[in-house]
Amino acid sequence: MFEQGINYLFNEVSLYAKETFNVFELKDNKYEYNKDEFFRFLYYIGICQDKLITYCHKCKKEFPFDVKIELFEFNQETRDCRAYMKIAKAGGQFGAPQIDMKTGTILGLQPPYDKDNLNNEKIWYIEYYFTCTNNDKHKYMMMISIELKDGKFIVRKIGQNPSMLTVKGFDFDKYKKFLDKINAYDDYKKADLCNSDHFYVGAYAYLRRTFEKMIVFYLGNIELKDDHMDTKIDAVKDNFDPRVKKMLKNLYGILSISIHELDEEQSKEYYTYLKAVIDMQLEYKKSEDEKDKQSKDLEGILSKIENFVKK
Repeated sequence: MFEQGINYLFNEVSLYAKETFNVFELKDNKYEYNKDEFFRFLYYIGICQDKLITYCHKCKKEFPFDVKIELFEFNQETRDCRAYMKIAKAGGQFGAPQIDMKTGTILGLQPPYDKDNLNNEKIWYIEYYFTCTNNDKHKYMMMISIELKDGKFIVRKIGQNPSMLTVKGFDFDKYKKFLDKINAYDDYKKADLCNSDHFYVGAYAYLRRTFEKMIVFYLGNIELKDDHMDTKIDAVKDNFDPRVKKMLKNLYGILSISIHELDEEQSKEYYTYLKAVIDMQLEYKKSEDEKDKQSKDLEGILSKIENFVKK
């Protein structure tokens, strides 16, 4: 039922993405309570979950992380830590209603609540501290905001350290030598950073820039009849992996579309295709460079043997 818990929030949710929970619904000037939606909200933000399962980028393996939660709110220039979320202003003899952050129960006056009594427009923040159970020196953190608005809890993930790029272990250095040579290392990294945060338009833009720099590198001093991308691709196609070479015509069709014409879903689809093509070429270039090195090493060894035999 509650598949979107703390593991989902940390491992899958991108920064600034929001999730809305319709916990209270206004009927006849009173906010009625939706119990199932409330429990879904509690589970999403990790209440009563003491373990996060994720990859420890320092241990190089997936481990459980212990979870510590701190709730606070900003009051002018001070930061006040809280053990409870006060969701309504008053509660008579039962006390003001508030959510216990350890148990998730509502203490004090129980719902429904009068329309003017609910703490609408209130914002809280939660900081999460995660400690690897394999090595307690390995720590992660995350931060969310929770806004109560018109009876709805709106949750946004507003910070995380290290980034999902680091946690998921992207290996950029594998192709660093060639990417540095074409001045595209930072673009290649930023593409995956944007993609891991679900910013697909940005991811595609950086990846396209990487490919364009690859083309410029292969062109060298070749003179062209025009500056069109299809002309450039045709001039350098023999530098590509034979498998990639077959895809270049279709690839040009994607690259010819302006970034401003694409929405997030189109960018996501094109990113996946372009990333596969670029990675195939990077792997091919790395393999060819290694073969060249092996060939030169072998030539050197054979030369030494030949000189030895002559003597």
